[in-house]
Amino acid sequence: MPRATLQSIDAEIKQLEAQKKLIEKRDGEVPKAIEVLQRYAKVLSAVQRRKIARIIGEVVEASTPAKAPRAKKQGRKLGPVAPKYQLPSGEMWSGRGRTPVVFAAWEKGAEGKAWRKANEGEKFPAASGAANSGAKSQSGVKKGAARKGRKAAVKKTRRPAKTA
Repeated sequence: MPRATLQSIDAEIKQLEAQKKLIEKRDGEVPKAIEVLQRYAKVLSAVQRRKIARIIGEVVEASTPAKAPRAKKQGRKLGPVAPKYQLPSGEMWSGRGRTPVVFAAWEKGAEGKAWRKANEGEKFPAASGAANSGAKSQSGVKKGAARKGRKAAVKKTRRPAKTA
């Protein structure tokens, strides 16, 4: 073997032995450092613990558990709702959200007050085809079953979207 390679191998062996001594020295100091950290663990804040974890290269769990993302509610459908109330003037309202100005004005007017006296317990006149909630209609079918048919009819009468 050539002498140059033996010298380079010798130098590499010396370098590896020096690294080994450093590792052994560090391994001897690590338990001492861990002991010190355990002693002060109660005093350290969450931020300080995270800094130490970054130095070590570990991932530390947050002191307060993170909230899991909310799952989407199943079965909840958004979109157009069939009208529940209809004024004699033809104005309609689904009964959701804020009361429309037209309905509030009708309710305060003479016609609304007279209707309210005649129909105690009802909020506004029911829209055509809308029955009292939970009550059975004259045919003996619950409102929900009748509503499904009405929704299908409403969807068919919509105008098609404009195309450019």
